[in-house]
Amino acid sequence: MTSPQTPWFIVIITLCAALLSGCSMTPSHPSLRESIQSQNSPTPLVPVRMYAADWNGNGAYQISPDGSRLMWAARKGLSQGLFVKNIQTGVVNSYAMPAFGQWADDSRHVLLHMDNGNENTHVYELDTSLAEAKPKDLTPFPGSKSYVQSQVRNSNDLLIANNRRDAKVFDLYRYTHATGALQLLAQNPGTVGLWLTNQHGELLGRARKQVNQWIYETPLNADFTEWREIFQVSGDDTVKPLNVAADNQSLWALSNRGRDKIALVKLDLSTGVEQVIYADSRVDVSRALIGEQTQEPLAVAVEPDVQEWKFFEPRLQDAVLAMQGQRRNTRVEIGGISRDGNTLIADVLHDEGGESVLYSLDKKESTLLGESSRSRIHRVSPLPVQRALRFKSRDGLDIHAYLTLPVGDGKNLPTVVYVHGGPWDRDRALTGDPMPFFLANRGYAVLQVNFRGSSGYGRAFMEAAQGEFAGKMHTDLMDGVNHLVGQGITDTHKVAIMGASYGGYASLVGMTFTPERFACGISLVGMSDLASLLNDAPPYWDLGKDNWMRYIGNPAKPEDAAVMNAKSPLYKADQVQGPLMILHGARDARVNLNQSTRMVEALRKAGKNVDFYAYPNAGHGLYRWPDKLSYLRKTEDFLAQCLGGRSSGFDWYQLGSWVL
Repeated sequence: MTSPQTPWFIVIITLCAALLSGCSMTPSHPSLRESIQSQNSPTPLVPVRMYAADWNGNGAYQISPDGSRLMWAARKGLSQGLFVKNIQTGVVNSYAMPAFGQWADDSRHVLLHMDNGNENTHVYELDTSLAEAKPKDLTPFPGSKSYVQSQVRNSNDLLIANNRRDAKVFDLYRYTHATGALQLLAQNPGTVGLWLTNQHGELLGRARKQVNQWIYETPLNADFTEWREIFQVSGDDTVKPLNVAADNQSLWALSNRGRDKIALVKLDLSTGVEQVIYADSRVDVSRALIGEQTQEPLAVAVEPDVQEWKFFEPRLQDAVLAMQGQRRNTRVEIGGISRDGNTLIADVLHDEGGESVLYSLDKKESTLLGESSRSRIHRVSPLPVQRALRFKSRDGLDIHAYLTLPVGDGKNLPTVVYVHGGPWDRDRALTGDPMPFFLANRGYAVLQVNFRGSSGYGRAFMEAAQGEFAGKMHTDLMDGVNHLVGQGITDTHKVAIMGASYGGYASLVGMTFTPERFACGISLVGMSDLASLLNDAPPYWDLGKDNWMRYIGNPAKPEDAAVMNAKSPLYKADQVQGPLMILHGARDARVNLNQSTRMVEALRKAGKNVDFYAYPNAGHGLYRWPDKLSYLRKTEDFLAQCLGGRSSGFDWYQLGSWVL
């Protein structure tokens, strides 16, 4: 009984929560029912809020360049906050902040990129020495996109790129902290896709697009109006600059010029000649760490199945090995290293959860900063195990994948094919994505396939996807399902497909091109019409559109447009058999909302079963916890009806999400 002093709204919330909390659904799939009946203590259902809005969650720790301050993200009130601790004094300042930032060179200010979901980011600066500080907008230009090109060592000045003059390309500006002035440094002629700058704020070069070549040039005069060509890079090659080396004459980069796999290279800026520093015959180098002070490589990471680190700095190797311990499956994400190289921050993820660690390389000591949400979930219910999987595609390609199984018996299970976005991206083991573990906790086998076109497995594997949207990229997913059916893991009649962005497109393809294979599908910010995807793309995609066109065609060419339409689910809506759920952010700048609204209209016109939800405050993805909570709740209810898994029912955090 409540006391007379209890506020009326607390009474209402308590009553609502009590009334609605009993709506959880037991599984209807025979394998899941049998599994529960055979267990003395069935695997507990984890509340949805723990995946979407962990009340005690904290993470994304960063050490300041001078090692004096820590920054991290955690809850502040009912929203996201940014926290900064002075390590020496122990004083913590916190700020309500919808985005996370990066330390400025002075170890006092934090730089943030923030937008309202439409990707027109502004650059903000926050003074963390002031408890009541508000972020200052350094680029208050409506309708344009800005980002920090580079910081200037031993200064609070910045180089900032902005497209307010020409929405298709980015000019380079110098921001002077003392005056707040933003002065044009170099104007983009309309073809520059990369400015090359060093840690001292000097503009050393640019890469200009010419047909299918990138022309690297260096400036001939101080006002950057005349340039000299040095070397060329094919548009088919990948060259990702990392840092200018200490000699100012070379560049550390990830490159696959002249080879299949991406390697760490040292590129001579006067000739374009590359020296390979590290390459792996199995996969691309996925990450390289460059020392802040020395500007020399410290380590590289590769991911054939699980993450593997290769070290050039023995102290760093000892630190990572100490953090990994004796665990078999571990992922170490190094969030930053102090400028003197003595202190690092890392997130350590493993089968039982994860933690954020501050490690002193001098003292060889670690300090626990915080546990991950995975650890708290593991204490409520054992984390499902994720393991690497390989199989052959029907045309003989080696396909890498990940399989996450519910705790207990793993036979004849309802299965979800969870497709990554990009498509030039890939799934990885033990990442921060909670979805595979959430779905497995509800009783599903979860298959994540790195289909052809995925990054990380070399040029040939990626280029095997050219012309294969709704073709072999899709049959790779089908072959993964068939592999699981052959092993007795998957119930062939209870398979769903879901994903976001390209994954949403893949889901729509599954439901329209092979409707007999999938019982239902979920598309989040997925495209349904390939031609209009490119026609409606943001203007700053312009220099990169030819890469899309190599894979799906040019909508300006009638013959290509016809093929693109033939590969677009929008025009096959009448083929759908099972139920679909489509969700989209109303502010999405990459995949326009009409990609979903038109698909829903076509489905309803054809008399198909479709649920549609638009999130008014979201863009290309869901970042606010109320939106994530809504998405997960809708997903578990939808799949429970379709596949027969478990659903936790109403989560009382939904009351708070209605307010926010």
